[in-house]
Amino acid sequence: MQSVPVDSKSASAEERQKPGALARRAVLGAVWTIATSVGSRAVGLIGTLLITRFLDPDVYGEASLAAVVVLTAFVISTCGLSQYIVSKPNEGRAAVFHATFYFLLLGAVALGLTVLLRGPISRLIHAPGIALYIPGLALAMMLERVATVQDRILVRDMRFRAVGLQRSLGDIVYAVLSVSLAWAGLGGAALIWAAIARSVVRVVSLSATTPRREWFEPCRITWKRTRDLFAFGLPMSIAALAGFGSRRWDNLVIGRHFGKGVAGIYNLAYNLADIPATQIGETIGDVLVPSFAQMDSDERRRKALLLSMRILVLIVAPLALGLGAIAPTLVSTFFDERWSRVANMLLVLSVLSVVRPIGWIGSSYLQVKNKPRAIMVLEVTMTVGLLSLIMLFQNLYRITEHLGLYSLSSALELRRYAPLWACGAVGLAFTLNSLGFMAVIRRVDGLSLRTQIVPLLPPLVACAPMVLAVLGIRHAMAGSALPIGLKLAAEMLAGGLTFVPSALLLAPSSSRDLLTLLKNARRRRMPAENG
Repeated sequence: MQSVPVDSKSASAEERQKPGALARRAVLGAVWTIATSVGSRAVGLIGTLLITRFLDPDVYGEASLAAVVVLTAFVISTCGLSQYIVSKPNEGRAAVFHATFYFLLLGAVALGLTVLLRGPISRLIHAPGIALYIPGLALAMMLERVATVQDRILVRDMRFRAVGLQRSLGDIVYAVLSVSLAWAGLGGAALIWAAIARSVVRVVSLSATTPRREWFEPCRITWKRTRDLFAFGLPMSIAALAGFGSRRWDNLVIGRHFGKGVAGIYNLAYNLADIPATQIGETIGDVLVPSFAQMDSDERRRKALLLSMRILVLIVAPLALGLGAIAPTLVSTFFDERWSRVANMLLVLSVLSVVRPIGWIGSSYLQVKNKPRAIMVLEVTMTVGLLSLIMLFQNLYRITEHLGLYSLSSALELRRYAPLWACGAVGLAFTLNSLGFMAVIRRVDGLSLRTQIVPLLPPLVACAPMVLAVLGIRHAMAGSALPIGLKLAAEMLAGGLTFVPSALLLAPSSSRDLLTLLKNARRRRMPAENG
């Protein structure tokens, strides 16, 4: 499968610009990437459930904290270069080579320094054990730099089928190998070797499907191109770092305050709660950037933005809220007593998947509107606000007791439930961030908050009967001798069967939009060479 050059004037390139063709291509891309990511995520979820049988929360927490440190170095050194490849599809091969050159160079420097400074870093966050994991993770992330460039080229060319399949292959390799090595007794090192294997598989598979000339054939490095590249990339890099911090640095705060065991439990609960957002919301965000970029009018972009928000909430909200509703039964089914605290954290954190995709859509839209500084400000504000709220909420019991409100602290059991209050801070921070993106879009394009928010309410309301159905089934089965697995299946079935008619009745407009897009995409499949 060969990609079509971005600057091609061929009939196929022209065809992609026709009204309707781009929308169908975007929908097909979303369907392909969601389908493949859901499949691989299912394997990954099974792997996560199995690996908790072989690893204690302390070991899992240490490996998770090491990953946060290495990924922080990875993100700091991106400088928005990978986003540049996707957001500027008409800049040509020379721009891609510039982005590749600097992306790999900066990655080698940042990851090398992390390895050299692993001792002081581990002592700083009170987790000396992570120093053992950092070198292997740094190697995996350096390989991932190469894979990322090729992945972004495929996304730029809207070759979503190849992207989805290759991402899924890497995730499946990671899940299978991590469980196998943990079962063999390698402990936390199993996660590191699995990460290296995933990156190797991604590099090999992407190299086989991405024309080397598109990214690896040398071009002369010029100051003008470099200046343009970093003028776009640096604000995006700060935004990306802040966005990463809002998703990962909370682990460092939780670990420092409550210990690596609680950090491991929190990380697992967060990753489970994040499945609807990352596997659907982030995937659709990948599709939207090149789609928005190739639309030929602002009016089309505005309509696509509002449509994307409505449909995404219709898809993600029931998955997120349903996951929170079944959390107690889910955890009892798959985890042993060491991980029992995951249930309450998962219930509280599930709200973040409802609101996070709105931020991703807003970021995709503002990238194409060439507003990297606005994205940067929003993401930095988000990270600072998130960490501040976590520290505030986890210290509520100290604050209330300092003010002499001992009865309030005791009634709310603030000391006992401090980690759950911290989880609540995460959901609040992401909600405020989504509203922030909407406010910026109002200023940029004149779309009022009412225009953006009101269409999102019916899909949320449609989730209420689903949650009530799950709770009702659980209450009806309380005390019964049924196996816990059957109880979980009954709750999931009740929720799913309730939501479909509820959505058609309470959110008819969004439901029709989704069905129409899927129907049109099925009727008009793109030629095989564009897949």
